[in-house]
Amino acid sequence: MKITHKTLLITIVSTLILSCSSDDDQPTPEETQNVLKINNQEFELKTGFYQISQVQEDLYAFGVILYDTEVIVSNGEAMPENNTFNGIAFEINIDNSDKPEPGEYLFTGTENPGVNAITDAFTISGNAETTSGELIEIEVARLQVIESSEEYQFEMTAIDEEDSEIEVRFRGELELITN
Repeated sequence: MKITHKTLLITIVSTLILSCSSDDDQPTPEETQNVLKINNQEFELKTGFYQISQVQEDLYAFGVILYDTEVIVSNGEAMPENNTFNGIAFEINIDNSDKPEPGEYLFTGTENPGVNAITDAFTISGNAETTSGELIEIEVARLQVIESSEEYQFEMTAIDEEDSEIEVRFRGELELITN
């Protein structure tokens, strides 16, 4: 009887030890929050700027530029910290001189798209040392402005003129570039 109790006790303790051991599940890798993906290339977005200009009465252009490097603005000129840089720029027509409201904004390449539409969008790549660069126009895009209070949150999917698939996720503060 004592052997049965000891065996039972050992079995219960062994079961508890094995069931309480740490799982070997690997943690899910955290997705980069601020990213620009162009086909299979991925760039971490580090700096964001915006500019507002009046296009016509009661219509304002809210322009955004996001870079994968730190950027210093001097006399209205952006100077990337790294020699090579990548980014994306887009402009939204809004009906106020402050910021875009949360919601969906579309770009179809139409002239005079009106309020709450993207009027221009392109990807940026360049070399600051050789002052060379390339702008590739986006042909269609869907931008979701999720937040625009203390910080901005954007999500965009797009296709450019070279049929590259583009994805943007950005959450953070944008620095104002004054005219």
